[in-house]
Amino acid sequence: MQILAILVLTQMPWTSHLPERGIAFDFLRPKFDVGGTSLTTGTAYLSARFPTGGGFAVRAQVPFAHLSASGVSSSAFGNPYIGLESTRGRVEYGLGFRPALTPDDEFAGEVGLFTDITQLEAWVPHLATLAGTVTYRNQTSTGMTVELGGGPSAWIPTDGGDTELILNHHGSIGHRGSKVWMGLGLGGVLVMTEEGDFGERSFYQLGASVGLTQGQVRPALHVLLPLDDAITSDVDFVIGLGVAIAIK
Repeated sequence: MQILAILVLTQMPWTSHLPERGIAFDFLRPKFDVGGTSLTTGTAYLSARFPTGGGFAVRAQVPFAHLSASGVSSSAFGNPYIGLESTRGRVEYGLGFRPALTPDDEFAGEVGLFTDITQLEAWVPHLATLAGTVTYRNQTSTGMTVELGGGPSAWIPTDGGDTELILNHHGSIGHRGSKVWMGLGLGGVLVMTEEGDFGERSFYQLGASVGLTQGQVRPALHVLLPLDDAITSDVDFVIGLGVAIAIK
């Protein structure tokens, strides 16, 4: 999923409300075709960013998934993320690592896999990830925003198998005003080291978010639409709620 920074954590609309200094909590709930899942079935992400000086910042994420359906209950933490970001003008560079901590004996991890394709690396068991990204952002004087990002990610299996190279890429447009921000984005994942045509090796999803830009506590609303048959056969859409807390 990226080559010079970790795309799994670049600023798609549903992650862009993380403050320059602060934390964010997001809960994403997929609408499964089969139904029968509780309201608490979904994935949660606790993210944090703290500047370290010199244009650098540390960024971290802890993912968690829960499944409750038809007498089945499962919970699991995913592969966490720790990385370093650097912003130079309109370009942000990132480099990060995910250790392989997702358990392979909990069904909850599969909920994470089906919820957000751009967070795929957080939910594959026995998989460590070294990833990087380069992201370009521009905001006009009227508040219109454009963002393009991508990079490679090395998938390193910890229980046998070959290392895979993944390319993450995304683009988004939006508006950031004095009180409210909104964004619409397309995120994609391309497996570079597998054979097959482009459609067989890639996954995409659309996402839209809206949230507050003012105040120490800033709520947000997310909607994700998977575009790949492997996901849409089981998931119609994903809705989410988020809250960011800016720390001075």
